[in-house]
Amino acid sequence: MSDDYEQYTKESSQLLCELEGTTLISVLINVIDPEFNVVYLETDKGIYSLQGEVGGEYLGVHKLEELPEITSQDGYIICKYPPFEIFVGRNIVQARQTGTAWNGHGYELSFGGMFTQTMIVQSIYSGSKPGDLDDCLRLGIGNYENVWKT
Repeated sequence: MSDDYEQYTKESSQLLCELEGTTLISVLINVIDPEFNVVYLETDKGIYSLQGEVGGEYLGVHKLEELPEITSQDGYIICKYPPFEIFVGRNIVQARQTGTAWNGHGYELSFGGMFTQTMIVQSIYSGSKPGDLDDCLRLGIGNYENVWKT
């Protein structure tokens, strides 16, 4: 494999635009204890996974036939992620890439009526990372302000 990461991220993110205009029905995550490995998005138009590609240095979007079942086995977990529950039932109005391979590649989703918060799914390779984590995801919520407050 050559190091044409720009092309790889373009190819792996082709389905990202399909998320725009959909309604988020549910969000699940896959945990290989203690790491976040996959985010599953069930929408009214299909089921998608956001996950690391190759060694996790960039992410990809995949369309799935079905949502995995919630489970908690020895070190392998599929569960809801409470911080992302605020987005359930909302329309995804924009889905965009952030960063580059080895430099915080990921996705940020904006939702209708939520002007100050976004869902962020990003590679652990984002400038700094805990030394014991590799090939996994960082999950977050972007919090923004739109007006000056004194």
